[in-house]
Amino acid sequence: MQGKRTSPFWGALLSGLSVLYGTAMYLRRIFFVLHIFNRKKISCPVISIGNITLGGTGKTPTVIQIAQLLSRNNRRAVVVSRGYGRKDEAEIIVVSDGRSVLVDTQTGGDEPVLIASKLPGIPVVVGKKRYQAALLAIQRFRPDVVVLDDGFQHIRLKRDLDIVLVDAGNPWGNGKLFPAGILREPLGALKRAHAVLITKIESTGDVKALKETIQRNTRARIFTSQQVPVDLIDYRSNQIKPLSALRGSKVLAISGIARPDSFIKLLTSLGADIVAACTYPDHFDYKKKDLAAFFQRAADEKIRMIVTTEKDAIRLKSLHAEGIWALRIDLSVAEKNEWETFLLKGLRNA
Repeated sequence: MQGKRTSPFWGALLSGLSVLYGTAMYLRRIFFVLHIFNRKKISCPVISIGNITLGGTGKTPTVIQIAQLLSRNNRRAVVVSRGYGRKDEAEIIVVSDGRSVLVDTQTGGDEPVLIASKLPGIPVVVGKKRYQAALLAIQRFRPDVVVLDDGFQHIRLKRDLDIVLVDAGNPWGNGKLFPAGILREPLGALKRAHAVLITKIESTGDVKALKETIQRNTRARIFTSQQVPVDLIDYRSNQIKPLSALRGSKVLAISGIARPDSFIKLLTSLGADIVAACTYPDHFDYKKKDLAAFFQRAADEKIRMIVTTEKDAIRLKSLHAEGIWALRIDLSVAEKNEWETFLLKGLRNA
């Protein structure tokens, strides 16, 4: 799927399945265009943050950054997400009422709980049916704007701004549709976007070529951004360490995210000596035995620090995992002023 290996058998099988998947996606889109499926509008503007690939593009820090921008400009925002990986994805749940986080990751999903923990004052609601979740959010919290997490393929809910994220380090995988590749939709789907935000530009030196590819498929505004490490936090004790603590330290890296290689590269760039890495599927449900294994391995290999992502740390918190450090990351948009003007102007025109 990433284009790193080939297999005649699996390649042919998955390519056949991707044709079926692509046909289904095309027909679904046509049904909306022909109004066989109806799009539904809510009573306030909607900003959608999504992608056309499977995970790993940086949606969560982008949602957080946009919600914070809206708050600074006196807009009452609510975040609406599906909440992948929770026990009952069909149930609509208020993860945060803006005052406190009300549920754990099993009930609310790891990403929504992380978003809620980093956005005090901003409610977070999850539900597979995003339209109904947005209606509940409007009824409960009276927002000025809904920030829709992972909404590009959720065509049913009308939005005023569609922002698509593209990972600079691995924008399209092998260029094939799921399940033969990582593309949720063909590149032509970018024409629906109002803006494309290229993320993780620190991972590639050829942003110009990527921009040219995007421009061949859409007239949307193109912005660029990078991940900016902030510090390390132990979510159990709330203790904070500077990034300099990583320099020269023997580290066990733990990650259950879509693209763990980007996390390893980031730690290495900060001077960490990665002695071992434990990688798991995205949204992995850690158990106490996993936690015990981490500490045992660290002891056996004389590892100084166990470091994970913020999303993993939120899941590990319920296991009382004191002594595991999460790398906190912010999103920095290179065209900061233009980016903020674009978002706020788009809402005024909604």
